[in-house]
Amino acid sequence: MYQGTNPSALRSREWITEALLALLEKEKYAQITVKDICRKADLSRQTFYQIFESKDEVMEYRFSELFSQFREKCSDFSDISLKELACRFFEFFREQRDFVEVLSMNNMSYLLEQEFERYLPQIEIFRRLNETEEYPDYSVCYVAGALSQILIHWYEKGMDIPVETIGALTEDIVTGRVFVK
Repeated sequence: MYQGTNPSALRSREWITEALLALLEKEKYAQITVKDICRKADLSRQTFYQIFESKDEVMEYRFSELFSQFREKCSDFSDISLKELACRFFEFFREQRDFVEVLSMNNMSYLLEQEFERYLPQIEIFRRLNETEEYPDYSVCYVAGALSQILIHWYEKGMDIPVETIGALTEDIVTGRVFVK
């Protein structure tokens, strides 16, 4: 993926990403080709391949953008609790409902989980785990999976539970309290 600072390349990167997301609103991910993306972005295939290696890399870039924004929303908490983290997560992705719909329609929620697993260690509560747990990556993996799957389920049920409630429920599930009530 392109890592430079050339304004033209950065603009093309955004156009390619926007084109793929626009196509995903009407077509299945597996049916979209690089040619389709280039046509929609009004860019050449050469430009596409100078910036991205594949359409999967475009999705990775989009996730990277989203999780950078999410991480910023959590950065003001030095002692964020799991419930607060879950609430922030659900609030953030409620605002990204169209993207969650695309993931759900294309059975791509695993990408959400993978990216969340990559970004969770950058949040303070999980940085502390690295200092205290012998295998912190398992905790991160578990929480990433729980949050991602609960988000998709919540979305598919019409986001029918308030954020505070789904955040508290998530904390109860992850900590095991739901099983001892």
